[in-house]
Amino acid sequence: MSDAATAPLRVHRLTKLPEAFWNGVRETPWRYDLFQLLRRIDAQGGERYPLGRAPLPKFEPLRIGQQPSMSFAPSTLADVRLREGSGLHEVSILSFGLFGPNGPLPVHMTEYARERIHHHQDSSLSAFADLFHHRLALLFYRAWADAQPTVSLDRADNKRFEGYLASLIGMGQPGQMDKGSLSAHARFTHAGHLTRHGRDPEGLEKILCSYFKASVRLVSNVPQWMPLSTREQAQLGAGRRMPRMGESAFLGVAVRDVQHKFRIEIGPLSAEEYSRFLPGEAWVTELRDWVRQYAGVEFEWETRVILREDAVQGTALGSAGRLGYNTWLGFQPQPVPRGDLVYRAER
Repeated sequence: MSDAATAPLRVHRLTKLPEAFWNGVRETPWRYDLFQLLRRIDAQGGERYPLGRAPLPKFEPLRIGQQPSMSFAPSTLADVRLREGSGLHEVSILSFGLFGPNGPLPVHMTEYARERIHHHQDSSLSAFADLFHHRLALLFYRAWADAQPTVSLDRADNKRFEGYLASLIGMGQPGQMDKGSLSAHARFTHAGHLTRHGRDPEGLEKILCSYFKASVRLVSNVPQWMPLSTREQAQLGAGRRMPRMGESAFLGVAVRDVQHKFRIEIGPLSAEEYSRFLPGEAWVTELRDWVRQYAGVEFEWETRVILREDAVQGTALGSAGRLGYNTWLGFQPQPVPRGDLVYRAER
């Protein structure tokens, strides 16, 4: 059994639906669709179980029945009323049920049930059929609701599609989605990029452009110096570990590499957007988590933030600017974007 199946049930409790809502439904039931009404009750009714999953009818806030009628249904709902001496609402429907011109029972059964109600004030047959109508209608609604991604967001204890998407992007285990600064739905939005085995620069660019609403460019093959350990350095008199020229001998303490580092260039940005990408800000943490999510931790990378030319400011005594970050010494005769700031978000 999975951890999700053994986890305690989280109940989404809300206040009861206001009486004004029920008054509107009772006065003009034809303005509401059955599934629309049931979804509203399911999401905001504050009930313990979703409609269609309660173990007993006593846990459900309404009773669904069909009004026997020979006419073709002009609307889904026929009538909604509050049961006397109870908090239950009785919902009468027209389209879904055993009776009616489209029902599975012979037409004379609908005529008989209608005659008993209107001429003899006897609703026994209709009430008996409503035992099945209530359960079948709720099961039909639950089958529809379980197939709708948006409906699964109505309650905190019914996030089926979140589990599906989390499994697709490799984060289906409990607790994985809660790590980092990125929300679960931010990752789900870009599940198409995160499910691919091949991670190309274009995918990361599109994710960052969409998330930060800014122009992003990824520069590949950025040169860097990789330090060599003492064991890897060429040394005279090393015995068996003596390096061979052209094979394992390196001159110096580092080697130049252009395969394992890239640069993310963001901008040009306004002054407000630029300040959010300065080291230590929350957006930098989110940028770091996006790179880790997409490319892992095996690559070195750095960030270059570009400030728009009309937002470039000089330094003044007593100002709140940060020299080298968002203010600079000197005067620019020709305004140009400033992209001097390059930093490593992983540090």
